[in-house]
Amino acid sequence: MRIGVPRALLYHNYRPALEWLAKENVAELVFSTATNKNKLDKGLALCDDEVCLPVKVLMGHIQSLLGEVDALFLPRVIRLEKKRYICPKFLGLPDLVRAGLGTEVPLITPVINAGWNRFRQFGEGLRGLGLGPGPSLRVLRAWGQAARAQEQERRRLADALDVPRRGKRVAVLGHAYNIFDEHLNFGILRQLSALGVEPVTTENFRREQIEEGARCLAKDLFWSYGRELVGAALYCLNSRAVDGVILVASFGCGPDSLINELISRRFSASPLPLMSIILDEHSSGIGLATRVEAFVDMLNWREMA
Repeated sequence: MRIGVPRALLYHNYRPALEWLAKENVAELVFSTATNKNKLDKGLALCDDEVCLPVKVLMGHIQSLLGEVDALFLPRVIRLEKKRYICPKFLGLPDLVRAGLGTEVPLITPVINAGWNRFRQFGEGLRGLGLGPGPSLRVLRAWGQAARAQEQERRRLADALDVPRRGKRVAVLGHAYNIFDEHLNFGILRQLSALGVEPVTTENFRREQIEEGARCLAKDLFWSYGRELVGAALYCLNSRAVDGVILVASFGCGPDSLINELISRRFSASPLPLMSIILDEHSSGIGLATRVEAFVDMLNWREMA
């Protein structure tokens, strides 16, 4: 059974685990290719204007997989940690896809809910991969190895802040699907590197560093990924681990509109530079490159002043 995995949304967060499972042939996973103009255009045609850009991109990836796979892997994500949730679009994603593409589209939609016990979560994950209730020892071993591969990648990325700076270091903070999809953000990480700046992302911060920053909030946030962004930004503000911060969000994202406002207010009285970039289907690569270059020039001028 060929199971299609769209290279969009949470794929970017769990890429190491998914690629490990594919390599171990636990299931015949078929990943869509990278985002391009054709996928984005197809996604735009399938969605209402009010839908946020990352979901439009997802729809384009799903459209590209139809006819190539037997079913699509599209979990219904409720919680990734206890007492916190993620954006509501993940809760209703399978319904949104069925509404846009029709009910005949074969979907595998396990429910991901960290509020459940581990046995129930594990059973849902196996069902999502089409493995049934009685997995073999090889499957169980590969599942554990995938989780370890995910954690090892996270630890490797978190070591980046311990390496002495070779020049300017800028934190590019945003959801992984906005930061690592180069078609959406016009390769902002590569642009910074080409300008002699070392970019770091939310994935480069240790969990305890994010917790340290998040504790600065008067009231805790119940959005998991939003809390990570705020925690990383406020850690940068208090520790001066970077020379500047760039916030990257997508137009139409309700949670991010609040998160960006929280961060901007904290930075308003700080000398640490902050720039906000909003992405949508009308964004210009030239305009974004100009803003990034101006931001880096400003960092260099501050050093000479």
